[in-house]
Amino acid sequence: MIYKFNKIYIFVLVLLCCGCATPYTKLGKNGGYSDKKISPNRYEVSFQGNTRTSDEKVRKYFLRRCAEIAQQNNYTYFVITQTSDKTIYTTVVEEGSPQTKAKITAMSYSGQTAFRPTEHKIIPKHLIEGTIALYNEGNQPSTAIRVNEILKNTSSQMKEKR
Repeated sequence: MIYKFNKIYIFVLVLLCCGCATPYTKLGKNGGYSDKKISPNRYEVSFQGNTRTSDEKVRKYFLRRCAEIAQQNNYTYFVITQTSDKTIYTTVVEEGSPQTKAKITAMSYSGQTAFRPTEHKIIPKHLIEGTIALYNEGNQPSTAIRVNEILKNTSSQMKEKR
C-alpha cells in the first residue's frame, strides 16, 4: 500500500513540475536567461522559454535580464542594438482512431461508435537573442531604455502572477 502511494505521489509531483512555464532563472533544461560580455559596455543576452512559456513572458524576461545586467554594471540605461526571435515550432501529430482526418460517426447495432480525428498541434518554444549597449545618464541616445523603469514594471508583474 505504501509503495503504491509513493508511486502516485511521485507521478503527481512530476506532472506539477513539468506543467509549469519557465521561471525567471539562469538557463537550465527548462529554459531561462544567459548572457555574455562582448566588450566593456556590450552584452549578448538571451531568454529561452519552454513549451508552456508565452511569447509575451519571454519578451518581458528578456527585457528584465537586460536591465539587470545594466544595473549590475552601474549603468542607468541600455539600448537593444540587435534582436532576433529564434522560436522553434514543433508539430505534434496525435493519430485518430481509426487513422482518419475527419470526424466520422457511424451507427452500429450496439449504438453510436465515434471515431477520433487526427490532430496536428503546433507547439512553440520561444527564444529571444539580442545585443545590448549600456549607457549612463548624459551620454545615452534618445532610444535608450531606463533601467529602473524596466525593473519596477517587471518586478510588479512577476509578483502579480505568483
